[in-house]
Amino acid sequence: MSLTFDLIINPIILLAGVIVGAIIGYGAGKAKLAKSQSRIVQLENELMSSNVETLEAQRAYVALERGLKDQSIPVISMKISGSKENPKEKASK
Repeated sequence: MSLTFDLIINPIILLAGVIVGAIIGYGAGKAKLAKSQSRIVQLENELMSSNVETLEAQRAYVALERGLKDQSIPVISMKISGSKENPKEKASK
């Protein structure tokens, strides 16, 4: 008695399997796309809030700068006018 393996393919079952696989693949792709789009929207909102914070900080900086310009603060020069020799020349001698 010899063992034989006869492969019988039923076209109806094969067609049904292909259709079910296509539906499952379409659903998985649609879910992945929806997840990606929600992540993009989340990142865009985060970027917008970051831009708003940056603009508020710049607005505060400009207001502070204007306030300081309006005040007359005397500025004393910190340059020390010592000898005209270069300090590097002293170190190399």
